[in-house]
Amino acid sequence: MQKSVKLALNKFPAVPPSLEDPAKPGSAVPEIMVDLADLYHHYYLQSFDIAPPDPDPAHFEHVRLLEPTTPFRFQHNGLGANKTKKQNNSNELGEAFCRWFLDRHLDISHVARIEDVRDHGALTVAHGVSVEKDTTEDGDAPDYFCVGSSGEVSLAEAKGTISSVGFNTVKFAKWRKQFDRVRVLDPSGAPMSVKGYIVAMRWAVHTHSDKIFTKLSAEDPQTPGERQFFDESGAFSTAVRSLHYAPSLAKLRQPVLSAALRTGTLVSGELGFSITIWECLLPTMKGLRFVGGYFPSDHSGILPFDFENGKVIMQPKHPFRLDQASGTFFGIEEKVFRRLVDTSRQGPEVLREFSRPERMTTGYSGVSYLPDGHILGQIELFSPVATDVV
Repeated sequence: MQKSVKLALNKFPAVPPSLEDPAKPGSAVPEIMVDLADLYHHYYLQSFDIAPPDPDPAHFEHVRLLEPTTPFRFQHNGLGANKTKKQNNSNELGEAFCRWFLDRHLDISHVARIEDVRDHGALTVAHGVSVEKDTTEDGDAPDYFCVGSSGEVSLAEAKGTISSVGFNTVKFAKWRKQFDRVRVLDPSGAPMSVKGYIVAMRWAVHTHSDKIFTKLSAEDPQTPGERQFFDESGAFSTAVRSLHYAPSLAKLRQPVLSAALRTGTLVSGELGFSITIWECLLPTMKGLRFVGGYFPSDHSGILPFDFENGKVIMQPKHPFRLDQASGTFFGIEEKVFRRLVDTSRQGPEVLREFSRPERMTTGYSGVSYLPDGHILGQIELFSPVATDVV
């Protein structure tokens, strides 16, 4: 399922190719389409630790809170029934939209919280580069450090609000100041300028007039500094990539791998990790294999599969009922997972040269596959094919 949101860009050196208006070369399109399964996937990755997705991307929780129209617009109390709930939901969904936008249109698939990157073990080989927050300035710093497909490091700040957002408003000026509160320092302690992005969502709700739409406003600012930051050692990108996958490894019941990537430390090569390898049954996913498992819809944990004469068969708990779902599959593309295992044994520098899976469209709203290798979808569309110890 897709919804539309309006788009505004500011201070971008060039319009990203996927956002360029074919009718007006050099200008951005006035609105973009958002796949709700992919949006929920980002929401789940950044909002939850080891908790199961509830619901799966085929029933994204915000779908039932949106009006039944193509524009992304909330029904009555769609963001929450009280002020605190509305603010929390607005911020969380704003972060999900930020991650979705970075991934889908700016080729930035890996993100990590600033404080986690600052303390990560990979920075010990960063040639003296360090991160600090400016304590002389009041207020928050940006949300994320990010890494694009080319290895370029950037910052990102996500916002969500139901009030008007404009690039010339006091509110946007306040958000820009957040980039002054984080500094990347060279070995001599001099600050270096880091490219950054502000992604602000203005929500349309049922009380707004029909002329008001949900709008994504993105700006491309930079932090102040004496020279442009260049990740010469690759330590920054490896720290961000390691931290990006650490929570997902915890979801896959691989706590040792997760801890190694979260801290930038090593595990013994003698320790093996048991995995189950799955295939997706969608034709568009043919040839890909995933390391993962499923969260049952029935929390008693009824297995939707069984083995009979060496074959895997579907075995639903209530075969006569058509309203029973078996669960939600969560996994990471097999080659990416094995690369993460190598990282845990050899060190974060393994991720310096990182080849992402090809961006693919599943062709089905019940499955979301992201370019970083994460996949999420209905368990009925996946089949276990092998077990292994890596």
